Amino acid sequence: MRDELTTLLSEVAERRSTVTYGEIARRVFHGAVSARSGALMDLLGEVDSATDAERGIMIASLVVRADSGIPGEGYFLFAAEELGRPIADRRAFWETEAERAWAAFAPRRDDGVS
Repeated sequence: MRDELTTLLSEVAERRSTVTYGEIARRVFHGAVSARSGALMDLLGEVDSATDAERGIMIASLVVRADSGIPGEGYFLFAAEELGRPIADRRAFWETEAERAWAAFAPRRDDGVS
């Protein structure tokens, strides 16, 4: 499942888009868990830790709540407690991290311009 979620989030990043927790529950867990399940959050944390170590980004920044369009409380707690990120202004923090994720996975152009 980790590879499937990593691939999905990479594709979302390449499109400069976001994905909801519910869509991840449907696509990665095939509807077997809810959008708020601990299993989904644990998997997001695992993928986020790996991409942070590998690329210095939080790819889970692209996973948002359907009702607000921004990540849930667990995202911000994980960022602060597990990755040591400063989250004083949550919206600004999230916007910066989403931009960093989009930039890290931006498609490379063949004309030498990136």
